Parts: sequence; structure tokens; C-alpha cells
Amino acid sequence: MIATIAYLLAVVLCASRGVLEYLIGKDAAYLIQVGGIVGLLVWYVSPTAIAAYFRDEGRLSFGFLVGMLFSTGLSIVATLALTGEFGPSYLFVFIFTLFIYFYAISNYQRRFVQPRVAYAGLVLIALIEAGVALAQQQNVFPIDLPGATYGFDNLRAPSLTGSYLHYPLFVAIAASLCGVDYLVRKNVLSGLACAVLSFAIFSALSRSGMLIILGTFGLAFVQAPIQFITRNAKLIVATVFATMAIMIFGVAVSSQNDSVVNVGTERIIGATDLQSDGNDGRTEAWEKAKSLVLPVNVIAGTYFGLVTNSAPEPVKQEFGVVESSVLQQILNIGLMGAIFYYGVLISVTKLASSASRISLCMWAALFQTLFYQSIEVIPFVFILMTLPVFDYVGGPRANST
Repeated sequence: MIATIAYLLAVVLCASRGVLEYLIGKDAAYLIQVGGIVGLLVWYVSPTAIAAYFRDEGRLSFGFLVGMLFSTGLSIVATLALTGEFGPSYLFVFIFTLFIYFYAISNYQRRFVQPRVAYAGLVLIALIEAGVALAQQQNVFPIDLPGATYGFDNLRAPSLTGSYLHYPLFVAIAASLCGVDYLVRKNVLSGLACAVLSFAIFSALSRSGMLIILGTFGLAFVQAPIQFITRNAKLIVATVFATMAIMIFGVAVSSQNDSVVNVGTERIIGATDLQSDGNDGRTEAWEKAKSLVLPVNVIAGTYFGLVTNSAPEPVKQEFGVVESSVLQQILNIGLMGAIFYYGVLISVTKLASSASRISLCMWAALFQTLFYQSIEVIPFVFILMTLPVFDYVGGPRANST
């Protein structure tokens, strides 16, 4: 139980940097957030369990890990040789990602986190996040937390995370997990939580969050279409009617009224239109990324820590951000390194049982990274890579089927 409490405290730190930032400033809040997560979980990282996993069933994963480390080192050298500088903060993100990866493997081997208790705690935290964000959007939350932005004439709330970029990713993965729990267990409370959290993401006007949630259910349908339809007929009917109601209401609202419903509907409808609001700037960033690519980037990155949101502002002004995790990794650690990196992330799906279908959440979140720059967001990395802790203790593991 202590290990479960430690994990949930890490989730709280993961999701509440905005509160710390409000009290002690951004830099100190970041250090406490990351340092606190590591301090809480380091006691459960088992070198013996990790070695046993790589030896017995994770040999390919170990190959991806070694390849990623090699590509990272090579890319730092190449970046220094070509630009005379590199971004140490980006290296820190890699180290944190590996730490969480080792923690997930240790839990896979030792099963020290109680999955249902951890699940209930995560859902509660996500609902609090959503409630605070909705209160902020209605201007009734008493504290002016940092990280709010305005887009499409609407407040884009950061909730307790301190960043609008962090909040929808965290809540969307929690909503995705609730959705999967409903699909597997038909737990009504999980279904309601998924609906509430999904509504919060829609209200936040977050396409990345919507993509994670819709991607989860889309993958569940593709995986077994007939079974999905027969087992979830009520869910499908309710979703269709809810979607129609939202869209009809959105169209009924004057186009000059930039309400959340109206703007949210437009953003869903225009999600695949590269010229729509929001996407036009993203495609420009993709084009700039393509112009930065060098032949050597097939083997190594030449912009390690330079093409990233974690770079200092003058560096971002010079190199820009590319609005795609895949393009970002190609520029930072090369195409080969990006393949190894995603191999490590994908290998996390093997830590969850096939019965729990938690891997659907992971695949949906990873698919989202093709279009959005989220792999350096601490809450996203943390929740994504620890999703296997919510797996059933007695369920068959994915690689055992």
C-alpha cells in the first residue's frame, strides 16, 4: 500500500506544478515536481527486476534502449560539432523518461502498486483537474494560476498543472483509461468519469486531447469491430446523439459568437483541414522543420536540445519549434535515434496485459505525438509510461498471448 500511496503522490506532483509555481516560482516548482517524483519512486526501481526483464523477455526492448542511448550520445557530439552548443535540459528529459521506464518495468516484475486503488486515485485527481479548469473558464476560480492562454477568443485554462499544454494531455489520458475500463468491465462509474473528462477536454478546445480519447475508442473498434458494436450498442447510440446535439447547437449559435461549443465544434470539424485555425501555424512549423533537416540526420541529430520547447527563448527564436514529436526527435537525435526512441515507448505496451486493453490508451497517446509536440511534457511522459501500473494483477501479460 505504501508503494501505491507513493505513486499517487507522484501523480499529484505531476499534475499540480501550477500551484507550486504560484507559490515559489517556475524554476523552483519544476525542480520540486521532477525531484519529488524521482524521490518518491526511486526506492521502487529494482536493478535486479530490470535485469531479469531484459534477460528473459525484453531483449528487443533492451536493443531499443541501447540504440537510443548511443544515438543520444552521437547526436550531442554532432550538435556540438556543427553548432557549438546543445540543450542540457533536453538531456534531462531523456533521463527522466528512462527513469520512469525503469520504474514501470520494476512494477511489472514486482507488482508493488495496487492497480484498482491507483486507478481510483488517478481518476479523482483528473476530475479535480477538470473541475478547476472548468471553474477557471467561467472565471469563478479564486486563484489566478499561471499558464493560462487565450485562443479563439476563449480562455484556455491550465488547471492545476500550470500549463495549458500539460492539462489536456494529462486529463485526456485519464479519460482514455476510464474509457478502456468501461469497455472491459462495463463499470458505469468509469463510463461517467470518461464522459465528464471528455467534456472537459472538449471545453478546453484541445485537439491533442480529443485525438487521444477518440483514438482510443477508434482503435478498440478497429481491433474487433463486430464485438465493439454488439457489446457497446448503448454507448454508440448515446455518443451519436450527444455528438449530433453538440454539432447542431454549435451550428445554431451565431458564427460571430465564439462560444466554447461553437469553437469546439469548428475545431473538431476542421481537425483534418491543414488550413484551419491552429493547423495553419502547425503546418508552417512542419515546413520549417523540413528545411532544417540535413543528410546526417538519418544517423544522428544535429539540433540536440535546440529544436524543443525546453530550449531558452533566444534559441527557440533561432531554430523554432516543430509541433510534432516525431519531427522533433529526428532533428534532435536523428531518424535512427527516433526509431529507437519510439521503440522504447512502444515496448511499454508489452508491460500491460491483453485482457486489460490498456495498450489501447498507449497507442492512442503515441499516435497523437505524430502531430503534436508532447513527448517532453512531464505529465504526459509520466502517465503514459506508468499506465501499466493500472493493469490487473492476475491478468495475462501482453507478451504471454
